[in-house]
Amino acid sequence: MPPSQRAKQFAPFDALTGLRLALKEKEKIRVPRITVSEDIEEEINRVLTSLKKEEVITVVYYNEPEQEYLQLTGKVTAINKEKRILQIETREINIDDIYRCFY
Repeated sequence: MPPSQRAKQFAPFDALTGLRLALKEKEKIRVPRITVSEDIEEEINRVLTSLKKEEVITVVYYNEPEQEYLQLTGKVTAINKEKRILQIETREINIDDIYRCFY
């Protein structure tokens, strides 16, 4: 057997492809959406109405597909009040998904 072929027999082999990914997904803790109180909703609206483009803001929001809360800090690039979307750099966040926001 030529040496180039011999090296292939020692190559790593994963017999259970996808198992590591499936285990990682199973370990993930799913969090239900928290209902925002009126006080927090007023605070969010107050911050969003005074918000201007290029300001840096921190937002805690609910990520529906992953069922988790995420925190994002960055510059505001767009605010669409009709569609209720806040864009921080390249991430679009539905305003209804925001749990907290602050400067």
